[in-house]
Amino acid sequence: MSSALTEYEEYISSMSGNILLGCDGFVDETYEIVQERRSVSDYSAIEKLKEFGELLVERADGGVGVELVPKRRCEGGFAINTGRIAACLGIKPTLPGLYGAGKIDPAFEEFVDSCELISLGDPAQTIALEFDDGKLLMSDIQAVTNLDWPDVETHFGADKLKAMFSEVDILGLGYWSLTANFDTLFKGFMKQYENLTPPGRMFFDFADIKKKSNEAFKVTLDLIGTYSQQIPMTFSLNEHEVFELFSRIGIEKPELTPEAIAPPLKEAREKIGFDELLVHTPEFAVASSASEGEAIALQDRQSNVVRLAGAGDSFNGGYLCASLGNLPLKKRLVLANAATAFFVTHATGPTKEELLAQIEKASDK
Repeated sequence: MSSALTEYEEYISSMSGNILLGCDGFVDETYEIVQERRSVSDYSAIEKLKEFGELLVERADGGVGVELVPKRRCEGGFAINTGRIAACLGIKPTLPGLYGAGKIDPAFEEFVDSCELISLGDPAQTIALEFDDGKLLMSDIQAVTNLDWPDVETHFGADKLKAMFSEVDILGLGYWSLTANFDTLFKGFMKQYENLTPPGRMFFDFADIKKKSNEAFKVTLDLIGTYSQQIPMTFSLNEHEVFELFSRIGIEKPELTPEAIAPPLKEAREKIGFDELLVHTPEFAVASSASEGEAIALQDRQSNVVRLAGAGDSFNGGYLCASLGNLPLKKRLVLANAATAFFVTHATGPTKEELLAQIEKASDK
């Protein structure tokens, strides 16, 4: 085994920590769209998201009817999709969120033992149309929209909140664009650390920031910035989200290559005041760190994809796990890429052994 793989093996085998992720919860009902049906059991599906978009444009002056074929009903949301990777790697994350009122929804049952699920009510619902190269997510987010910090306080009480927020290594919040009360939830999280040791790092995935106004975006960034000197902050985006970020803070859109994205990523990180800024795509990941500079990890595009919904969260989960110790920035990206590659080809997270094997297969490590 090469010295590089030895470092990964040593890190992965001893990896441990306390991860707290909140506060959402979705049930995803995933479908593919029939392109041509030849018999009851024989049909072809629309393979490309662009093809579906072209179909909508072509028939824009009239109605569009499509046939849906169910693929799965499963868990969804930032906390559960990100926490899955940690759980598969033997780190039991704490996940306060919406997993079912009264009892855990069947979509989340597989996580009952591997995660600390703390349910505050019924999950939101998402209809996901899945293609070979992407997905279209349509969510009824009322359950998440209605969730606010007073609900969390009432559900737990002071003593349980103290126990939950104590000795946290990484604290994550996601899907800002789908969470109407994100800022008040963040303030509630931060309130816990007035008398507790703060986490070693905070992690954010805002999701589709284009959905929110510039004013709301700035308010959230400024709010997070008030704590950035106290807690190192990591902000993760996909290629579409990072270009939206560049546009909103006055940075010219670069080409979609890792070498072209790295310099403006550094500029963006400095402008918004985060400790780390990440961008992940199917072909590469790039990071800018205040202490480690910039790093690039190329990603082999996977050809035998079985599930795309949750791919970005799997990257996040891998990166969080890689951030529990002292792995260098490039290796954190490589580990996160490997977690993503395994997830999209197996529809679950890797074990420690499977993660190491995935890293060994990677052309850039």
